[in-house]
Amino acid sequence: MFKMLRAPVAAPFVLCLSVARTLACALACALVTMPAAAQNGFLQSLDFDGDGIVTIDEAMASRNLQFPIGDLNGDEHLNAAEFDALLRATRARFSDLGQKYQPQTASAGRIDAFTFSDSDADGVISRQEYFRSSDRFARSLDRDGDGTISPDDISR
Repeated sequence: MFKMLRAPVAAPFVLCLSVARTLACALACALVTMPAAAQNGFLQSLDFDGDGIVTIDEAMASRNLQFPIGDLNGDEHLNAAEFDALLRATRARFSDLGQKYQPQTASAGRIDAFTFSDSDADGVISRQEYFRSSDRFARSLDRDGDGTISPDDISR
């Protein structure tokens, strides 16, 4: 077994905000080029109760449902391989909805999605860490801060 090296546990808050903004901007840029039908498909995939309004809580719940699917060994943690497989499956699902995703390598000073989600830097993502990253992800989509995610939010 190999040991993965991680950033120090006490990563600066500013770095976390920078990563959250970067992830939000990357997603927003990808969504800007999406046709309206694809944006609607993406939003519908987050609309947990199907009422046509996507709240932050619904977007979080939709994402949080993926945790047990990704936890292949049932240990209540996602290791790097499980997280990567879940991320690839999510990208494929959104691609099927018309979202264009361009993978990017983290540049100097930025961290990858696994490291961002592994807030205690122990090499695995607990359910609580995953849920916290779902919260950050959902809030990053609500660009106008009204508590809902609309087509206007994802096209900004």
